[in-house]
Amino acid sequence: MKKKYILMTVYLFVFQLFIAQSDLINIFQNDALKGSITGIYVSYEDGKKIFETNAHIQMSPASIFKLLTSWVMIETKGTNYKWTTDVYMSGKITADGVLDGNLYIKGMGDPSIKSKFFSSTDLLSDLVNTIKNNGIKKIKGNLIIDNAYYTPKINGSWIWEDINNYYAAIPYPINIYDNKFHIYFNSNQEGDKADITNISPQYISNPIHIESQIVSKGTTDEAYVYGDPLGFNKRILGSIPPNQKEYSIEAVLPNSALMFAEQLIQKLNNNQINISNTGFIVSTQDTINYLNLKLINTHYSPPLDKIIQQTNLHSINLFAESFLYALGDGNYELGKKKITSYLSKNKFPVDEIFIDDACGLSRLNGISPYLMCSLLQTILLKKDKNSEVFLNSIPVAGSSGTLKNFGKNSLLENNLHAKTGYMKRVRSYTGYLTAASGKKIIFCLIFNNFNCSTEKIKQISKTFFETLYQHY
Repeated sequence: MKKKYILMTVYLFVFQLFIAQSDLINIFQNDALKGSITGIYVSYEDGKKIFETNAHIQMSPASIFKLLTSWVMIETKGTNYKWTTDVYMSGKITADGVLDGNLYIKGMGDPSIKSKFFSSTDLLSDLVNTIKNNGIKKIKGNLIIDNAYYTPKINGSWIWEDINNYYAAIPYPINIYDNKFHIYFNSNQEGDKADITNISPQYISNPIHIESQIVSKGTTDEAYVYGDPLGFNKRILGSIPPNQKEYSIEAVLPNSALMFAEQLIQKLNNNQINISNTGFIVSTQDTINYLNLKLINTHYSPPLDKIIQQTNLHSINLFAESFLYALGDGNYELGKKKITSYLSKNKFPVDEIFIDDACGLSRLNGISPYLMCSLLQTILLKKDKNSEVFLNSIPVAGSSGTLKNFGKNSLLENNLHAKTGYMKRVRSYTGYLTAASGKKIIFCLIFNNFNCSTEKIKQISKTFFETLYQHY
C-alpha cells in the first residue's frame, strides 16, 4: 500500500509538471508573436533547468545588458570605488586674495556631477568652498577645464532617432546634469502646434537653437530631437499631449564641459569670486603637466554601490557607459575586453555574447538567455557584499524602479525581481522570482522583432511569470 502511495505521488508530481510545461509552451504559441523570435531560459537557483527555448541564441537584449556591465564593474572595482575630480592651481595667491595664475579642474569621468539622482553631492559648491578656503577672491588667470582624460565617441550603431534624446547621453571626463537639458512646452488644443517656453540649462556663449514642429496630440510623449548631437542647432518632431503647461522634453547636451565651465563661473561670480565669463578654456588635449601645479582639492563621487543602484533601478545609460571607460582606465574598447575576459575566466560561454556598448542601446549587442541566467545564478549563490549590492539594485515588481507599476496588486508584487529592457521591437526581462513554493527561480525572457504592441508583450510576460510563480 505504501509503495502504491509513493508511485501515485510521483505520478501526480510528473503529471503536474507536464501540465505546467504545457502551460508555459502555450503562452508563447500566441498569434501576436508570429514572425518574431522569443528566447527563454528558466532554472532553479541550484541550476536545475525548468524551461528553455532558443536559450543559446544571441538576441538583442536592450537594457538588461546593464546587469552584465554593472556586475563586472563591481567585481573589478569594488563597491566603494569613487570617481575623482581634482582641483589644481598655478602661480601664487597674493595678500589681497588674487590668484596670479590659473585654476585647473581635471575631470576623470564622474557621471554624478549635478545629477538629479544624487542631490546630496554638489561639485560646483564644493569647488566654490575650496576656492574660498584657499583665500582666493579673484582669479587673474584662466579657468582651465581639463576634458582630456579620454576622448569619447558616439556609438556608430546607435540609431538616428536616439542619439539626440536624453537616454543617449554619452559620458565625458567632465559631465554635468546627467549631460542633458530640458525643452519646455505649452501645448494647446488637439492638432495645434505646441509652443516652446524655455530651454534649461541654456548656454551663455553659444545658445541652443530649437526648430520645433511639435503638435498637441495623443496621450503620451512622442517627441524626438534630431540633429548633430555635438551641435547647437536642433530640430524636434512629433507630438505631446494637449493642454499641458511647462511640459518637459529632455535632450542631450552638445558640450557638457562647456556647460560645466559656464555654470561654475556663474556660481563663482555669485559668491563674489571674480572671474570674467571669457576667462576659461576647455582643454581636450592631454598637454597639461600637473607635476608643476599645486593640488588644492579632490572631489569624490558617491561610491559605486550607490551609482550601481540608480543605474539598474532607473536604467541610466549614461552611468552604464561610464562603467566601460572606468573598466578600461579611459579606454572604451579595453573596457569591453575586460568584460569578455571576466566571462572567459569564469567559464561563461563567450561565444553566446557580442558586446557593442555597455548600456544595451546598440542593436548589435547580443546575449543568450542561458548566459544571462548563468551569470545571475553565479551572483545569487555568491552571497557576499558585491552580490548583495547588485541584487538590491534590481527593480522589484509593484515596488521600485522600472517595475514599480508592473505586477502591482498581483501574485508578482514583491516576488518578482527583474531588470527590464525596451527598444522598438525589443522587450526583455531577466532576474529572479520567489515562487509560491518558496523556491527562487532564475529567468531570462527576450522578445525580438515582434509586430504587436508593447502592452501585449507585457501581458504575455505577466502571464509567464504568474505561471512560474504558481506551478514551480
